[in-house]
Amino acid sequence: MSDQQLTNQEPQPKKKHAGGRPRKPKPTPPLPPLAPHSLEETVVMGDQAALKASASAQLRWIPQRAQLLKDIQARDDAARHDELEIDNKRLRESVQALESTKRKLESELGKKDCDLAAAKTENDKMAKNLNEMKEEHAKRLSELTDKMRASERNAQGLLAFVRCVCLQMKDHCGGQRIEYAARLMHLSEQARKEAQRLADLVKNPEAHRAYYTSRNWNLGQDPLGHGLAPEQFVYLMTSQEQAIAQSMQEDKKKFKLELSNIIPDEVMDRAFELLSVTREEVVRQLDAKQQDGKQ
Repeated sequence: MSDQQLTNQEPQPKKKHAGGRPRKPKPTPPLPPLAPHSLEETVVMGDQAALKASASAQLRWIPQRAQLLKDIQARDDAARHDELEIDNKRLRESVQALESTKRKLESELGKKDCDLAAAKTENDKMAKNLNEMKEEHAKRLSELTDKMRASERNAQGLLAFVRCVCLQMKDHCGGQRIEYAARLMHLSEQARKEAQRLADLVKNPEAHRAYYTSRNWNLGQDPLGHGLAPEQFVYLMTSQEQAIAQSMQEDKKKFKLELSNIIPDEVMDRAFELLSVTREEVVRQLDAKQQDGKQ
C-alpha cells in the first residue's frame, strides 16, 4: 500500500522560491566566542584535553568538570536571581505607587461621598424650608385675600354710606352743600397730613423712640438724675421706657385710624358730583375759612 493510499491525499509539491529552485537551508549561525578565562572556556579546553589524555586523567576530569558546570549554573542562577530581584523591586515600586494612588482615590471618593451626603442633607433641608415657605405663602395669601375682600366690602359699604349722605344733603341749599363738602375735604386733608407725620415716625423706630425720649425726658432740676437715689433713678428710667413704648404703640394705632379717614380723590369727586358742587367751589370755601382763621 502506497503513501497516497494510506493518506488518501495527493502528494504535495515541494515549496519553491520565486526562481523555481528549491530553497537552500540557512546555515546555523556560529556560536559566539567564549569569553577568555571564563568557566565555559575552561570546560571546553578541559574536554579537548581529556580526549587526548589517559583514562585516569579523564576520570579525574569528570568531578572537576561537574564542579565547573555547577559553578556555571550557580553563576547563571545568581544572575537570574539578580534580574528577578530588580524586576521584583520594580514591581514592588509599581505596587506601592498603585496602592498610594488607590488610597488617594479612596480618600477623594470618601470626601466626595461626604460632600454628596452633606449636599443631599442640605438639599432635603432646603426642600423642607421651601415647602414651609410655600405653606406660609399660601397661608398669608389666603389671609391677604380675605382682608382684601373685607376691605372691598367695607369700601363698597362706605361708598354706599357716602352716597346716601350726599343724597340727603341735596335737599339743602348750595351754600350748605358746599360747606359740607369743604368739611369732608378738610377732614381728609388733615387725616392725610397726620398720617404722613405718623408714617415718618412709625417707619423709623429709632427716630420714633428718640422723638418721645426727647419729649418725655424730664427729671426736674437735674436732667441727668444725679440728685436721685439709684432705686429712684431705675424706677424713673423704667417708667420712661414703658411710657415711650406705650406712646409708640398708640401712634401705630392712630396711624391706621388716620389712613382710614383719608378720602380718595375718586371718592371725593364722586361726592362732589352727588352734592352738585365743584371742586373749585369747595377749594374757595376752604381758602376763605383759612383767611378768616388768620384774621
